Amino acid sequence: MILILILILRVVCSLHRRTAMMCGFIFGMKFVLSMILMVTPPCFGAKILFIPANVQSHVLYFSRLAADLSQLGHVTHVFAPSNARVPQFIAELEHGGNFSYTRYPVDGEQPFANFRNVSELIIRVAISRSPWEKFVLSYEMFKGMLHHTESECIRLLENDHVMQQIRSDGYQFAVMDPIVPQCYYAIPYSMGITYASMSLPGLAWTYRVPRLPSFSPLLLGFGYTDRMSFGQRLTTFVVGNLLLQHMLEFFMTTKYVDRLAPDQPSLNGNQLLLQVYSSSRFL
Repeated sequence: MILILILILRVVCSLHRRTAMMCGFIFGMKFVLSMILMVTPPCFGAKILFIPANVQSHVLYFSRLAADLSQLGHVTHVFAPSNARVPQFIAELEHGGNFSYTRYPVDGEQPFANFRNVSELIIRVAISRSPWEKFVLSYEMFKGMLHHTESECIRLLENDHVMQQIRSDGYQFAVMDPIVPQCYYAIPYSMGITYASMSLPGLAWTYRVPRLPSFSPLLLGFGYTDRMSFGQRLTTFVVGNLLLQHMLEFFMTTKYVDRLAPDQPSLNGNQLLLQVYSSSRFL
């Protein structure tokens, strides 16, 4: 567009060659436009990798974001577990274009969150009047989710065909799910690309956002609001720290980074999460 304007100015100048003032103004404009063209960075689409955890809402959010970014000129690719429900709009987008959706094999016919016993636990948490029982049941679900998600990540890492596709596609950026970062985050880290995390309220600390459990009610079916009593604040403080401690211990392994990136610094899951801020880029 700027080059076209410069050509137009040349034509106008040739028509007003006898008018020195007009030519001087036009040459000045040509100089300004040339400088703008030189200092303006080129705009181009990026190749972006999306790897959601096996939670239906997460797969939907990642796919919708990837689809919308593909409409803006980016090349996006979602890799999701085989037993995750494929969003309905995927079929309309996969025929050509910049969006791709790949399913990698995992065990089971449905995600952990859809298990019958998980639904029963959620109902028990909702109707229970005992804070201790709520904590025990929630902790059981929380631990099961982490272990099932890690096993699905392992299936992805062991799939040589899919991993070779991920490595060879030349991605420049990755959008990751902060569930089980010690495994999933090892993928973009080993490729040397910048990555960002999906924002989750329960993991606000990963974005260095203060969210003290004694002031913010836990998402564990306790039914507390921001107007908690002292006993409720104490309960959420204790429960929140116990869950956080278990999560951090679960994140501490470095075996996935050591496997995928043996020549790079050995980082655990918590350190991989903190790598997000090295460029101050997160979602």
